[in-house]
Amino acid sequence: MKAFKIILSLLLVASAVALIVFVGGALGNPDDVIARLDADNLAATDSKLQKARDRALESAQAGDREKTLRNIDRYVEGFGDQLELGGQNRLDLFFYRHGPSLIAVSIVVIVAAAALLVSALDSRGRYRKAAIYALLIVLLYAGIYIVENLAGASSMLMTVLKKGAIYALIAVSLNLLNGFTGLFSLGQAGFMLIGAYTYAIFTIATENRAQVYQYYNGGLVQFSLPPLVALVLAGLAAAFFASLVGLPVLRLKSDYLAIATLGFAEIIRAIFQYDGLGPLTNGSNLLRKFATFDSALFPFAVAGVCIALIAMLIHSTYGRAFKAIRDDEVAAEAMGINLFRHKQMAFVISSFFAGVGGALLAMFQTTVQASAFKSSMTYELLLIVVIGGMGSITGSVLASFLFIASSEWWLRFLDNTQMIGDFQVPLLRSGFRMVVFSAIIMVVVLFYRRGIMGDKEFSLKRLSQRFRRKGESRNA
Repeated sequence: MKAFKIILSLLLVASAVALIVFVGGALGNPDDVIARLDADNLAATDSKLQKARDRALESAQAGDREKTLRNIDRYVEGFGDQLELGGQNRLDLFFYRHGPSLIAVSIVVIVAAAALLVSALDSRGRYRKAAIYALLIVLLYAGIYIVENLAGASSMLMTVLKKGAIYALIAVSLNLLNGFTGLFSLGQAGFMLIGAYTYAIFTIATENRAQVYQYYNGGLVQFSLPPLVALVLAGLAAAFFASLVGLPVLRLKSDYLAIATLGFAEIIRAIFQYDGLGPLTNGSNLLRKFATFDSALFPFAVAGVCIALIAMLIHSTYGRAFKAIRDDEVAAEAMGINLFRHKQMAFVISSFFAGVGGALLAMFQTTVQASAFKSSMTYELLLIVVIGGMGSITGSVLASFLFIASSEWWLRFLDNTQMIGDFQVPLLRSGFRMVVFSAIIMVVVLFYRRGIMGDKEFSLKRLSQRFRRKGESRNA
C-alpha cells in the first residue's frame, strides 16, 4: 500500500507538470495560436478577415487576456468556414481559453500528490493533519481562481465572494473584541474609514493627484506607495487612533463603551469631511484613481492571512487572557491579568485589522467617501458576528458570506414586480427585499440563539467523528 501511494503521487506530479508545460506553451505564445488559424494567409485577400485577425493579435500583444478571448471568439465565429480549425488548433484554443483554470487544477493535483506522499511516508501521522489543511486551502484558492475565470471577474458571484471575504476579515476583527474579549464596541466603521482613507491617499498616482484634488491644488501628499505597504499603513493608522481613543473609553464598560465608540466613529466621519482637511482628505469629495485589485485572489489572500493571525492570537496566552476577561473580570484580575493593558491590546489589534479591511473595501469599491461609513455599517458587522456566533471565527466567516449573498444577490428578485400571466404578484416591489431579509434574520436568531456556530470552530476531527457516529448508527 505504501509503495502504491508513492508511485501514484509521482504519476500525479508528472501528469500535472506535463499539463502545465502544454498550457504554458499556449498561454505564452497567443500570437502563434492566432496565426496558425490562418496558415494559408487568407487575410491577405479578405479585408474583413484581416481586421478580425489584427484585432485579436493587437489585444494579445497588449496582454489584455479578456479582450483577446472576445476577439478570438468573434474571429472564429465570423470566419470559421475559412479558418483551419483542426484538432491541433482546437486544442491550442482550448488550452489558451482555459489555461489559467488548468494550471490551478495542476497545482491542486501537485499538492494532493504531496499530501498523499506525506501520508505514505509519515507512519506516525505527525504531519497528516497539516497536509490535509494545506490541501483544503489550495483547493479553496484554486476553486476561487477557476470560478473567476469561468464566471468572469465582474459577475455577481465574484462580487459576492470578494465583498464576503472583506466583510469576513472585518467581522472576525470585531469578534476578537466583542466575542473573545467581551468589549462591546460600535466604532468599527470609524476605523474602517481611517484605513480606507489612508490607503487611498497614499496610493493615488502622482500624475492623477491634480485631477483628484482639483479643488485643493493637487493635495498635500505628492508621492505614492506600493499597495501592500499602504495596506499595512492603513492598519497602523487605525491602530494609532485606537490607542489614543482607548486611553479614556476603555475605562468604561458595557453600554457606555458602546456609546463612546459609536460617538468616535461619527466624529471621525465628520472630521474627514471637513474642508479644512481637504488638502489631505479631499473634503466631502470622492477619492478615486488609487490602486485596486484585479483578481479575487488578492482580498482572499489578505483576509486569509489576517484571519490566520487573529486565530493564532486567540489560541495564544494573550487569547486566553482575553477570554478570562470576557468571562469574569474580577477573577481575571485576581489571577494577575492586567485588565486595562489587555483590553487596550485587543482594541488596538482589532482596529488594525478593521483598518486593513477598510482599505480592502476601498479597493473593492474603487472610490472612497466618508459619508458611506455610517453607523449602519457597524450594525451590519455586529449582526454578522451575532448570527455566526459570538466567540467563533468560523461562524463570523460563514455568516459574512451568507449575509452578503442574501442581502445583495439571492433576494434581489423581491425588489422587482413579477407577473404571472395578467396577475401581478402582490408585495413584490422596491424595498421588499429588506423586509424579507429582516424576517429571515429574526428566524435565524430565534432558532440559533447562540448563532450558527455558537462558540465552536470548524474541525476535521469533529467532522470525522460525526460521520463515524452516523455510520455506526446505520450499521447498528
